[in-house]
Order: sequence, then C-alpha cells, then structure tokens
Amino acid sequence: MALINIEYGSIASSDTMNKNFLYLEDKITELSNSSNTMISSILSNIATINSRLGEITDDVQDDAKNFESKIEDYRTKTRLALNNLSMLPNWDKCFALTNEEQASFKVPKNGYLLLNPKPESKGNLTVNDSVVTLKTRNSSYDNAGQLFFIPVKAADVVGCTLSLAGAYFLPVVEISSEEL
Repeated sequence: MALINIEYGSIASSDTMNKNFLYLEDKITELSNSSNTMISSILSNIATINSRLGEITDDVQDDAKNFESKIEDYRTKTRLALNNLSMLPNWDKCFALTNEEQASFKVPKNGYLLLNPKPESKGNLTVNDSVVTLKTRNSSYDNAGQLFFIPVKAADVVGCTLSLAGAYFLPVVEISSEEL
C-alpha cells in the first residue's frame, strides 16, 4: 500500500485518513526496526572489536614480558662474556702473594701475575701442569731482574720456582649489569 494523496481543500474520508495513518505507522515501525537492527549490529561490532583489542593487548603484554626477559638474559650473557674476555687491569684490587701462594696459586679470577725475580735467580713457571722456562742464568754476570706480566684466567693453578723479590696478583676490571 502507498500513501493516498489528498488534494488541498478536499474532504478526506476517515477510511482514507486511517489508511494513510496505518501506512505511516508501518513505515515508522519499519524504520524503527531497521534502526534497531543497525544499532544492534553496530553494538555487536563494537563488542567484537573490544574483544579483539583485549586479546591483542594481552598478546602485546606477553610479548613485552618475553622481550624484557630476553634482554635481561642477553645482558647477563654479555656481562659474563665481557668479564671472561676482559683484560683491563684493576690496579685498585692488586695484592701481594704470600710465599706459599708463590709456590702454588689458584687464580681467583681473570688477571695478571706480576713476578719480580731476584737478579741472581733462575727457574720455571708452571700453569696448569704446563711448564715453561721463565728465566735462565747462563753466566755469573747474568743478573737481570725484570718484572714479568703473565696473563692468567680464573681457576688456573700457577707455580713458580724462581726466587722472587715480590709477586702480585692484578685482577681485571669486572663489568656489572648496570654498566651495560
């Protein structure tokens, strides 16, 4: 049914008027239902978007935690690698070795042994059962007494048969996590 046109100035019957009102009421109901359907569809889409955003947020937070964990793991591995490879001397931590330690010294961390032999001495250096001649004395005039710097790493066992005027351990600088 369509709206019935009523000409200006004419008298319309109640039946025509009622049909027009029913037609308009049907159209208003159709538009209201259509609007409600569209609003429901929009609300459903909004709910779906909110749900997906929640999932994405959770995924991003999980990824961020994993990323932070990996960064901390790499920071620790880097610090350990640098400490194992670093040979920068830490002169503030240098200390003298006792006579007993001069005979057999287990190196506590990477560093250097500083050996100052007596001029008339001769002898060998032993590192982890490997023996090398450190100083020879070929004649009574061979009285050299130079300071030896010997790089060593943690857990090395070092011994020396030279008569020493002094022996020292010079550790290397340790890098902390805060410095990375």
